[in-house]
Amino acid sequence: MRTGHRLARAYTPRMFSVAVSVLTALVVWLVTALALGWGRLPGGRRRALALVTSGLGLVMLMVALSAQGQREAQTTGQFLLGGEYVTGHASASASLRYYVATAVCLLLGTAGLALPDETARRLDRHPVAVAVALSLLVTALRFALEKVAAPETWAYAVGITWLAPVVGAVFFVHAREEGRGWRAVISALLRYAVAARGAVALLMVVATAFRLGSHYDLSAVKHLRVRGDEYWFTPGGARQILYLGVIPQVTFWVAYTVLAGLIGAGVAAAIFRIRGGQRAEAVPVEPPNSGSRELSA
Repeated sequence: MRTGHRLARAYTPRMFSVAVSVLTALVVWLVTALALGWGRLPGGRRRALALVTSGLGLVMLMVALSAQGQREAQTTGQFLLGGEYVTGHASASASLRYYVATAVCLLLGTAGLALPDETARRLDRHPVAVAVALSLLVTALRFALEKVAAPETWAYAVGITWLAPVVGAVFFVHAREEGRGWRAVISALLRYAVAARGAVALLMVVATAFRLGSHYDLSAVKHLRVRGDEYWFTPGGARQILYLGVIPQVTFWVAYTVLAGLIGAGVAAAIFRIRGGQRAEAVPVEPPNSGSRELSA
């Protein structure tokens, strides 16, 4: 019994962490799908969603006005093989994170209300550009949240790593509607991945060179151990920026984005196939001619 209790205590935090990650993924994917599919929503639904977004911004503003004190948080990142690293500490007023959320919600809500229907439909015809713009916005928001010492859960939820499966599914839907195949989906994912990850790599270069903080700033990472080998870097040096920032972003993370996008596209293709089969089964069969007879078993 004691062993069982120890195992339960050990697995409970892990299970909670997994549950939080799954819930975060579902919420982020829903928001991403709404953002990427904004142009094809009916005008009434777009405006209703914009009002809800603006209302959320007002709620964040009220919370910001009531928040008091100072908040401190450390900014961390994760290397592919070298484990987690700490880039520094951020200190800011406890209300700043809510002001950032207020600004984002009010800007998106206002843009949604002011966007004409024709402009929304025109945006829907350029899915790659819309996906890249969304990724740039998410990257900027992640940087801002880390600078104002937002909780780690906030920064964890705001990241372009989550976007790839939904982006792939949206690209598949557009390719299917245009009568194009998987080559078009892969091409769109590759262009999106290079642009989105290239922007992150550029931000890492600037943040590290000018010591801007956040996990994009790698200047504090002077020592790295990978599988028993040790590597030393000069803070803000070209070798540090190249090996720790640029190369991983334009190689591994581009490949990850394409593969994760293809998984999302595959899920979308499976859903369309299932729905197509169900519709085919629902088509009524014409009754036999009056002169014909059915075979009996």
